[in-house]
Amino acid sequence: IEERFATFLKVDNGIIVAICTPLMKRVHRHIQQSSEVVFIKSSGNMDRHNYRVFLILTHSVVGGLPLGVIFAPNEQTKTLIEGLKLYNSLLDSSCFYGRGLNGPQIFMTDDSTSERSSLAVVYPKASLLLCIFHVLQAFWRYLWSSENGVMKDNRQNLVFVLKKMVYATTE
Repeated sequence: IEERFATFLKVDNGIIVAICTPLMKRVHRHIQQSSEVVFIKSSGNMDRHNYRVFLILTHSVVGGLPLGVIFAPNEQTKTLIEGLKLYNSLLDSSCFYGRGLNGPQIFMTDDSTSERSSLAVVYPKASLLLCIFHVLQAFWRYLWSSENGVMKDNRQNLVFVLKKMVYATTE
């Protein structure tokens, strides 16, 4: 049987493409972190058709290692579910360091409802966490919103306190 590294699906408003190269498959099989924490990072407006690029990465001592890429015409939940299912069609039971299509224990995401909803459907056994940047960004917005009544002089100190909590080295 010939192994596939890329596949596509025509949808109403374009094409979804999923890629998992031989290098990416080796990371899946041999890097334990791929069973633990996986990051989904999306970027948009990459071309004249405004396609979204979803990078699937795990962490390591040398930085992020690639696990896959999905190109999609939009970031709607139904499109992302199809993209993730297409991506799964390239994987086998050795992916995610032997967890198979259950996926990793944790997905770390941006603050995107459609992204998080899609992951919950395709990988229901995985926990979904927001990355620290987005937690801090949401807190900053909360502090600066006049309807929350946080005094201007207290905002910087409150951000410092939250940063100490999220970067704590002990429980």
